[in-house]
Amino acid sequence: MHKLIKDLTGERFGKLIVLNRALSNSKSGNARWTCRCDCGSFTTVTGSKLINKHTTSCGCNKRTANGHSTERLFRIWNGMKRRCLNEKSDNYKWYGGRGISICSEWDEYEAFRSWAIKAGYSDALTIDRINPNGNYTPENCKWVDIKAQANNRNNNHILKLNGETYTISQFAEKYRISYWTVVNRLKLGWDLERIIRTPERSVDCLG
Repeated sequence: MHKLIKDLTGERFGKLIVLNRALSNSKSGNARWTCRCDCGSFTTVTGSKLINKHTTSCGCNKRTANGHSTERLFRIWNGMKRRCLNEKSDNYKWYGGRGISICSEWDEYEAFRSWAIKAGYSDALTIDRINPNGNYTPENCKWVDIKAQANNRNNNHILKLNGETYTISQFAEKYRISYWTVVNRLKLGWDLERIIRTPERSVDCLG
């Protein structure tokens, strides 16, 4: 007989509000819950840690104290979580909405940061899933050059504006817009003129 799992949706635990049950359980089989922290970040926590008050925030206090919250790598981690966990995110339908999840190992930023540095992260690189239909895991992720990634993935995706043709990376370089901003806005159905004239936000630029 299966153990009845209490629905924690909508409940608050410290700085965390439970949004929904995560798509996957922990390695030990415990239910995991997607939470929004008061700082605006998203995290996934097992129900027992919430109920026992072992976890009451996304870890933002510790990260801020260590100075990590200003790092580009932190924004990449937070953007990854937003795409996979926040149903209100513009890009959720392409990630969490398709079943793309993040391994429990990367629930905490420090663990993700440690992996990223060992895997060769630099500010000139962006995170890339080896299998685009796979999850964000150490085995399925690597750091790649943005321009190389753009040309590899979009060599058949041609954009036309004012009589000129471009790949996505060429278009981004021509109009001095982040490659990821162009990709994300195209997915949302924006036309090229709107992409050019709308100011970028930092979250738009992260892959």
